[in-house]
Amino acid sequence: MFHPILLLLGFWYILPAYVANGLAIFSKLFRTRHPIDRGRVLRDGHPLLGAGKTWEGFAIGFVAGASVGILQYATAPVLLVLIEQYLFLPDQLRPVVLMTIPQVLLVALGALLGDVLGAFIKRRLNIPRGRPAPVLDQLAFLSVAILLGIIANPLPLILVGFLLLATPAIHLLANAIAYLLRLKDVPW
Repeated sequence: MFHPILLLLGFWYILPAYVANGLAIFSKLFRTRHPIDRGRVLRDGHPLLGAGKTWEGFAIGFVAGASVGILQYATAPVLLVLIEQYLFLPDQLRPVVLMTIPQVLLVALGALLGDVLGAFIKRRLNIPRGRPAPVLDQLAFLSVAILLGIIANPLPLILVGFLLLATPAIHLLANAIAYLLRLKDVPW
């Protein structure tokens, strides 16, 4: 069942993850950065994660994603009133609007853990840092964000499907913008 509000609710739910994943790049503003893997190399001769996954980026991403999520939590009652005033909202979608603090924190954290997992997998597949890994780059952060988020509050399956379909295009667009702003060395 498609509902016209799905687009808004999908973005509302995943916004802390998008922000956390997207703003971690601002760690480049630090003169000194500390890689999460501390330069460790595994038996395969490749870095555990690589120099691009830093504690500074993780912290910036989490604080940014959590801040957006807490702002969403604070404004959700107003949004719910506006939605219900102008649109019919099925009962199973109400919890998506009224996300809890633990849920927004888990969604933001999940995005960063998923990104780290994606980097680990890329290194095992011998994909150098900064090189694209289609699907993995777009969906690793999203998948873990959703999995952790549903620990605190279930998500309707239709929204999961919508997010899995929409996120790759959004991710590519965000990376292209970051490249144009010279925040990224590559447009993917």
